[in-house]
Amino acid sequence: MSGPNGVSLDKRVAVVTGASRGIGRALACALGAAGAVVACVARSVDQLEVTVTRIREAGGTAHAFQLDVTDPEQVGAVVLEIERALGPIEILVNNAGIIMEKSTHEMTDREWDTMLATNLTSMFLCSRAVAPFMIARGRGKVINVGSMWGRMGVARHTAYCVTKAGVDALTRCLAVEWARHGIQVNCLAPGYMATDFNLIPLQDEGWRRRILSRIPARRVGEPDELGPLLVYLASPGSDFMTGQTLYVDGGQVAAG
Repeated sequence: MSGPNGVSLDKRVAVVTGASRGIGRALACALGAAGAVVACVARSVDQLEVTVTRIREAGGTAHAFQLDVTDPEQVGAVVLEIERALGPIEILVNNAGIIMEKSTHEMTDREWDTMLATNLTSMFLCSRAVAPFMIARGRGKVINVGSMWGRMGVARHTAYCVTKAGVDALTRCLAVEWARHGIQVNCLAPGYMATDFNLIPLQDEGWRRRILSRIPARRVGEPDELGPLLVYLASPGSDFMTGQTLYVDGGQVAAG
């Protein structure tokens, strides 16, 4: 099978965290369309099965694995389970994440810790878990899903912006450390996307006009538009590209 841009990831095992909905589902489906064997990972098994079914109905191969990506023991156990069940993990997509809108002075310690654990520490845990296998084989692709807000200051979203800035830094550090082992680490940073999270606000005409006025492309993105770039980053075509954060935001970061 060949996916977006005609790129084939024939039978390469790819793990996608947060694959139960939204961007994660779109990324998992793109990898499946390109021929990868997709291990779809999330806490919600019911929604994971929807993703798996979509990939299989399109002719791809996918399996569901339940995992709390903030639990180090679970992460290690599930990575080992996937290796044994599906074969060598060659692609890791760290996508799982949450968002919270709240004034910084009202945020509790628990809420702050939950944001860090889910959005940033989980990527460290999953990357650390696959690293020994990838290093031993001398190849691997790690793609972290960040956000344009990792470059911006956004009121009432301090924790989210901080975690996504951390994803950028984690991407660069892992890329430099693992380049000698044939492992490339890059980051996809979307802007506003037509996901469930934005669906209700986008129906508010005032909110929609304000957001679109900040985006040079004058529209929000579709999750499926991330697929071709993800498949490229997961393919041998990107073997000399590492440590990069690629903004898919209709030009918003460039506009400042």
